[in-house]
Amino acid sequence: MNNLEIGVVVEVKGFQCKIATFDNTNHATFIQNGELIKNVSVNSFILISQGFVKIVARIISESIWDNQSNVKDYNLDRRFKKNTIKRILDVQTIGYLKQGKFNSGASFLPMIGNICSIPSSEDINRIYINNYSNDFNEITVELGESLVEQNAIKLPVNLFFASHIGIFGNTGSGKSNTLHKLYYELFSEAKLVNLRNKSEFLVLDFNGEYIQDDSFGVLLNDKEIYNLNSKRRSQKKFPIKDDIFFDDEMLSILFSATQQTQKPFLSRVIKGKKKYNTGMESLSTWTAYLIKRILTNEVNQTDVKNRLIACIESNIPDSSVLLEKLKTVIFHKNKFAFPFPKGNWIFFDGNWTEEKTTSIDLNELQNTISSSELNIFEEFVYRCELQLISDILYESIVPDHIAPLIRRIHSRINDIENYVSIVDVLPEQKFLQIVSFKNLNHNSKKILSLLISKMYFDKHKKKRKKTEKSFHLIIDEAHNILSNQSSREQDSWKDYRLELFEEIIKEGRKFSFFITLSSQRPADISSTILSQVHNFFLHKLVNERDLQIIDNSISTMDKISKSMLPVLAQGVCIISGTAVSMPITVNIDFIENEKIRPQSDTINLANIWRQASKE
Repeated sequence: MNNLEIGVVVEVKGFQCKIATFDNTNHATFIQNGELIKNVSVNSFILISQGFVKIVARIISESIWDNQSNVKDYNLDRRFKKNTIKRILDVQTIGYLKQGKFNSGASFLPMIGNICSIPSSEDINRIYINNYSNDFNEITVELGESLVEQNAIKLPVNLFFASHIGIFGNTGSGKSNTLHKLYYELFSEAKLVNLRNKSEFLVLDFNGEYIQDDSFGVLLNDKEIYNLNSKRRSQKKFPIKDDIFFDDEMLSILFSATQQTQKPFLSRVIKGKKKYNTGMESLSTWTAYLIKRILTNEVNQTDVKNRLIACIESNIPDSSVLLEKLKTVIFHKNKFAFPFPKGNWIFFDGNWTEEKTTSIDLNELQNTISSSELNIFEEFVYRCELQLISDILYESIVPDHIAPLIRRIHSRINDIENYVSIVDVLPEQKFLQIVSFKNLNHNSKKILSLLISKMYFDKHKKKRKKTEKSFHLIIDEAHNILSNQSSREQDSWKDYRLELFEEIIKEGRKFSFFITLSSQRPADISSTILSQVHNFFLHKLVNERDLQIIDNSISTMDKISKSMLPVLAQGVCIISGTAVSMPITVNIDFIENEKIRPQSDTINLANIWRQASKE
C-alpha cells in the first residue's frame, strides 16, 4: 500500500527542515483503502521521499504560517481566517530507508520540494527494529502498540530471545504482565514447530504468580510445575544431580563453611565418598573399622568411643540394643577391655580376633547398618559425623572447630530434604518448568537458585554444538538472588553466587544459555550483571538510584526516553537495547483471561468491602 502523502519540504537547515502540510490534512485520523491511519504529531516519524530512498525524520515541534500577515506577534484581536494558515512541522533527520532496511545517520538530507508521507506499519517496525524484515520466513511476536504511532510492534524472535533480557519497573507497573506476555506470544507462535523439542525454559517464580494450570498459554500436560515447601515435604521435589550437590565448593557455600578448617573437612568427606563409593555397605565397613581402631588404641579414647556410639544410635534405627555391649567396654590397664565373664576379661590389644568381634556383637551391628535404609541426605549426615570421629581419632582437627558445621548441616539438610531429590541422571523433562519459591524460606531460595542455575549451566557448557538445544532461565523478582548488597549472608556465599551468575550472563550466549531478569529494583542487582543485559523492557521507575543505574547501564536510551520513566502509565514500557535502533514506547497488551495471566493483580478493596457477609 502506498504511503499517505501529507506535505512538502519548504525549508532545509542542516539536519532540520520544515514541512508544510497539504490542505485538509490536519485531522486526527485518515481512512485509506479501508484502513484507519493516525495522523502525525510531535515525536512521530515522517517519511521524506527522495528518488528510491525514503529519508526518516522525527517531528520535534509544530507551528503555523499566516499567508496574509507577516506580523510575528499575534494580538488578541487578530483572527485567523479560513484558508489563510498552513500547518508547519519542524522535523529532524534520523536516518533513511533503502531496499527495505533502516539505516541510521545522515547520508541523505531532504531537499525543498520533496514529498512527505505518513509511514506504514511495516515502515515503523523497520525504523524501530534492527534488521527487521516483513518476509514470510521472519518470525515475530506482537506485544502491543507503540504509544505515539499506535502501531503494532512486532519483535523478531531471533533478536530478542537469543539475548539476555531485563524487565524492570516499580510494583504495579506491569512487569509480570510484560514477562508473561513475551513468553505467552512465543509459545503460541504456530510457526515454531520445533520450539518444544529444541529449547528448554525454566521459570524461577519467587511469589507463585505463574503456577496456575494455564499459565503462559501452555497446558498442564506440557509443562512441569514444582510448588516447593521448606517447612514440610513437597509433593513433587526438584531433581538435582548428585555431582552438583555433593561438590565441596557447593557444600561449603550451602553450609557456610569457614575457609581454613570447615571447608577442608567437607573436602575430605567428598573425597572419601568418591573413593569408597556411596551406600550403607561402605559406611558399615567404615564404622566397624573405626570401632576396631578405637578399641585397639593404647591411649584412653573413651570420649571418642562414646561419641561414635552416640553417632550410630542417632543415625541407625534399631542399633541401641546391639550397642549395649560396646557401651560396657572400659579402659583398664592401658587397654580397652570387655569386663565379662567375671574374672576372664577380654582385652582388645593389637591382634583382632573373632572372639573380640563376637564379644561386642560387631557382625550383627555391621549387618544392621548395611541393611539400614537411609536416604541420601541421612547417609551424608552420617558420613560427616564418621569423618569427624575419624579426624579426632587421628588428631587432625579440633572438634570445637567442626561442631558448629555439623549443627548447620543437621539444620539445613532437613529443610533441603523437603524440596530437593538427588539423582544420578536427570529424568526426561518437559520443555517448560515452573519452580515456585513462594513457600521456601529465604535461605532455601538462595540455595535452590544456585543449585538449579549451576546444574543447567554446567550441562550446557558440555554441549558440542550450539544447535543442539537452547536453555532460557527466567528469574522473576531477580533482586532476591542477584543483589550485591545483602548483609544477611557471608561474603563467601555472596561472592560465589555473584560469580556464578556473572559467568552465566557473560559467557552463557556462547553456550546458547540465556537469562531473562525481572525486578522492581535494578539498583539492587549487580552492576556487572546489569551491564551485560542486551535488551530492556523498562516500566515506571521513580527511585533516584534506579534511574541512575539505568542511565549508567543502558547506552541506547536517549534523554527523552529517560525523562519519561518516572511518569509512564501502568502497562506502558520503553523497549531499548541491541535489537532496536532507538527506544520504543509500547503499551503492552493486557491478557484479560484470569486463568492465564499472572496472579499479581491488585486487590479491589471497594468490591470486597461492599460485599455482604455470608455469615
